[in-house]
Amino acid sequence: MEQNIEIMKYASVSEREEIIIDFARWLETTSQDALVYGEGRFALMSANLAQAIRANADDLARETPETAA
Repeated sequence: MEQNIEIMKYASVSEREEIIIDFARWLETTSQDALVYGEGRFALMSANLAQAIRANADDLARETPETAA
C-alpha cells in the first residue's frame, strides 16, 4: 500500500484521475464476470462502486494520496 501511495504522490492530477478511472473499468469488468458466474449481489456492488468512482474521479484525484488511502 505504501508503494502505491508513493507512485500516486508523484503523479499529476490527470495521471491520478486516469489511474482511478482504470480501477473503475476493472471493477466494471469484474462486475460483468460476476454476472456470468451467477454472483448477482457481488456484480451489483462492483457496478455501483465503479459508477461512484467514475462520478468522483476528478475529486478523488485532487486529494492527497495519504488522505485518500
